[in-house]
Amino acid sequence: MIDGQIEHTLAPKPSRFLYTAIGYALRVAKQLPAPLRERLLSLTTGSLSGDIPPFRDVLQLIETAGGIPDGRLWQQKLLEDRPGLSGVRVHDVIGANSEWTKARLYLPPEDAPKASAAFVWIHGGAFVMGSLDAREAHWPSIELAAAGIPVLSVDYRMCLDGVHYPAPQDDVFSAWEWAVKHFRQFGIKAPHFHLGGGSAGACLAASLALRLRDEQRVQPASLYLAYPVLEGNLPPSSTEMEKDLAIAQTLPGDWIAEMFANWAGTASWDEPYVSPALASLSGLPPTYVMTCGRDILRRSSEPYVERLRMSGVEVWHDVFAESEHAPLDRPETDDGKLAIERLRQWLTSGTSGMV
Repeated sequence: MIDGQIEHTLAPKPSRFLYTAIGYALRVAKQLPAPLRERLLSLTTGSLSGDIPPFRDVLQLIETAGGIPDGRLWQQKLLEDRPGLSGVRVHDVIGANSEWTKARLYLPPEDAPKASAAFVWIHGGAFVMGSLDAREAHWPSIELAAAGIPVLSVDYRMCLDGVHYPAPQDDVFSAWEWAVKHFRQFGIKAPHFHLGGGSAGACLAASLALRLRDEQRVQPASLYLAYPVLEGNLPPSSTEMEKDLAIAQTLPGDWIAEMFANWAGTASWDEPYVSPALASLSGLPPTYVMTCGRDILRRSSEPYVERLRMSGVEVWHDVFAESEHAPLDRPETDDGKLAIERLRQWLTSGTSGMV
């Protein structure tokens, strides 16, 4: 048992040795000059293909490596394939609060129309991976900015080496407060921000929205949750879900539970900022939830949508029936491009633009 909440099966010892070795290889690779570094990283992380190991092995690998770096060569290819993105102005932002790591500001091209609203975006990564260079962080941000929507892509402390809740949430809270205070840097006339995140980042966005509501801070104009992690103990599947998930390469429920235990640390899973699915949802802003049909996390996101509706929250729910987890991490796929377009429609037109 972990904290009396979940059961797990010990991974075979050879597996543990393998992922520890990969961790050390990644630590060495990070010190090499690019592009050699990125080539070696690609070869090393390629050995992780296939069945995902137990979360505890993933955690050991990442802690051994000192964090998993994200390459940047893919961004160059993206600009080659989408030259229209090159006009986006990108600036790194260092937070005044030492607990907030950094963020990246994406501004539309100089000749773009005046923006009326902006977007604060939080990448995912199981609370242990991801950076401002990750696909899920950079790609939605630069695409939206190219479409005229300023974006602040937010980084936060990973739940590694003893870091747990509330540290990541405090970081995204600080980033939100920075955005509200410096709204003129986004080219908007008033602090009018939408808030969103993907996967673990969606958990942070959902909990941040609750905190802003409870502390009577500046509220998001809307909330966007992509394939969100909302609780550690996922509700049972419906019959329809079981059919879809049976043909998917999805994570097991105990993997999600162990990931969630690492995020929560010593905090109770009943804490609403830890498990947004368990919170009172009244008073939240209009919310768009994007669910992937072949993703185990839909077991939580679909009941969450119904709870939003019952709480009087204006909500739009898209189900990408044939998609597996994290389309926003896949710039080369049709479902990833569709996810970007639907998000753009939501940010510019709200519910009326989602038909």
